[in-house]
Amino acid sequence: MSNEVMIMPLGRHLIKTLLLACLVIAALFAFGCAEAAQPAEATPTPEPVIVSMEVVDFNVTDFGDMPAPTATPEPTPPPLPFSHYAPSVKMTYEELVGSTDDMSKSASELLKEGYPDPKTYYVLVDLHWQVVMVYMRIDDGTTFGKPDLTQPVRYMICSSGNPNSEHGHETTMGIFQIQIPKGRFYQFVNLEAAQYLTLIRSRTYFHSILYDKAKNLGSLIQESYDDLGTKASHACIRLTVPDARWIWYNIGYGTTCEIRKGDPLDADTGSIRAQLILPPSIPNVRLKAGEAPWTDNWRIEDLIRVLDYKYAPLPLPDLGDGDDDLTPTPSGAGGEITPPPAETPTPYVEPTLDPNPW
Repeated sequence: MSNEVMIMPLGRHLIKTLLLACLVIAALFAFGCAEAAQPAEATPTPEPVIVSMEVVDFNVTDFGDMPAPTATPEPTPPPLPFSHYAPSVKMTYEELVGSTDDMSKSASELLKEGYPDPKTYYVLVDLHWQVVMVYMRIDDGTTFGKPDLTQPVRYMICSSGNPNSEHGHETTMGIFQIQIPKGRFYQFVNLEAAQYLTLIRSRTYFHSILYDKAKNLGSLIQESYDDLGTKASHACIRLTVPDARWIWYNIGYGTTCEIRKGDPLDADTGSIRAQLILPPSIPNVRLKAGEAPWTDNWRIEDLIRVLDYKYAPLPLPDLGDGDDDLTPTPSGAGGEITPPPAETPTPYVEPTLDPNPW
């Protein structure tokens, strides 16, 4: 009986506890659902910002007043020094009168590869100022073309014919085409010798200063160097050795050569002449072929050669008798002069290049 009394209170207490727990769980569940049902807080929408823009009308009349962009000027290259066109002014006396080590070789051997195009250069000799000026040639469709005075190539001091000297007369003026004959170191019959002969016309040459004997530098005639810049030759155009060599290699037959009287009021040519100052000569200087340095601003191996070498005998330089129709030439032996047989001069013919050189 007592056991029954004890069990009944415990059962009621357990039931109350269980009911209370269920109520708590139900309350918690209801509270969680209520929290989940609440909507998320909305993000406020920003107010629109109005940006003021100024529109440029490119059609308005004052658009032309707007400043244009300034272009950056290209730098002007510095002018070349005078010595670039007249390298002889920076050479030594020994170089100006000496020789390379090939003075015993013939023109046919040294020039076997030919010359540059005869339309490349225009040679201008001024007798008043005693200068030779070489320019690039303008091919205007005429026989001789004309010089491009904006493109000088080389300036040289010279000696032309002196009519007041023995066997001498004024160098003939005119426009000519360089002739075929060339000589490396030539002994004039009963006269002096010279290096690098290039025939201008008849018996008038470009050639170096003089020697008493061919291929003998020790026979240098010092006076012929000292006279450069004055009329001193028989009729030819004397030059320093490097200048005569430049013409010998660079100026082929057919190239235009103009010999003019010159004008004492020609300031441009006078300025060139004033700057052609060479070193003084040295008495009894000892010269040996190949010892003088090569300081010139060109090289033989750089030449562009399109004109074939041709041989022709060298006529004796003009002795001042004024008879250009008679051209005496040296005989084979004895050093005597014999007049050549009459012949018809061969006109210059423009060379034809092989279209398929390879």
